[in-house]
Amino acid sequence: MERKIYQELLEWKNTNTEKPLMVIGARQIGKTYIIKEFCEREFKNNIYINLLEHVEIIKIFKEEINTAEKFNKMKIYLDIDIDIENTIIFFDEIQESEELISSLKYFNESKEPFKIICAGSLLGVKLKRMHTSFPVGKVKMINMYPMDFEEFLIANGNQGLIEEIKKCYKSNTAMISVLHEKALNLYRLYLCVGGMPEAINNLLENNKDILKFDKSIIEDIITSYLSDMNKYVENKFEANKIEEIYKSIPAQLGNKSNKFQYGRISVNARKRDYETALNWLLSSTMIHKCTILNKVEIPPLRIYNTRPF
Repeated sequence: MERKIYQELLEWKNTNTEKPLMVIGARQIGKTYIIKEFCEREFKNNIYINLLEHVEIIKIFKEEINTAEKFNKMKIYLDIDIDIENTIIFFDEIQESEELISSLKYFNESKEPFKIICAGSLLGVKLKRMHTSFPVGKVKMINMYPMDFEEFLIANGNQGLIEEIKKCYKSNTAMISVLHEKALNLYRLYLCVGGMPEAINNLLENNKDILKFDKSIIEDIITSYLSDMNKYVENKFEANKIEEIYKSIPAQLGNKSNKFQYGRISVNARKRDYETALNWLLSSTMIHKCTILNKVEIPPLRIYNTRPF
């Protein structure tokens, strides 16, 4: 499936590969798929390393030796000789190794033309709670999200409809009723299945018949999210609070006040008790904060932190 983030990956390749690229996003949104496709398309050679499958590499980077030695020992372990000039290395599930994340500074500052890209589940949470130093300024970070409605239309082969929507938006004119109804019907389908690539692919395989859509796909993704809530937490008590907030989201979205209310989590819930758990969910990108605006106008100039946490 075509993803708009591919253009950001290309921009990194064409302008700034000396900085390792870190792709941050929730589980099951298609990070591994699109990055592997990018590596295979755009580089002569590519090496894919999943740290969940190579725990020995995690052990190598824990050794009290310099990063150059660690890299050489990794090559010996993998039994490969890397042509650094023409090869991109993709470290997947990099959240499993704080030491490897810290070592990204070495790859950035090395005289060798390393091309490193990395991604992982709950990476935003891991970065915020690292015990070792993060290589600030030595890594380029971009955020990835589930497929948006435009990508959904692209997957459906509705490029013409996309252009029509953009045309009407720019000219501030209404779409003709028949196209407007078609767009609304597709949007309703999108709302039903969400933006997870596996779910959208299943819908397309069933000719967009929502009655044949495999609901277990969404259920399995939610189950995996709930399972992830037991990772990178201070204790089981915090994990329970994270799960309570997550399960309250439907009620929060249906709240007529349009505000997040701690009372929707439980009767006696208070901000001081759930703020840390809420920040965990925001860092994980499982949920996103939408600030209520009183006026639609340009805000005063502010300097924002460019890091995603």
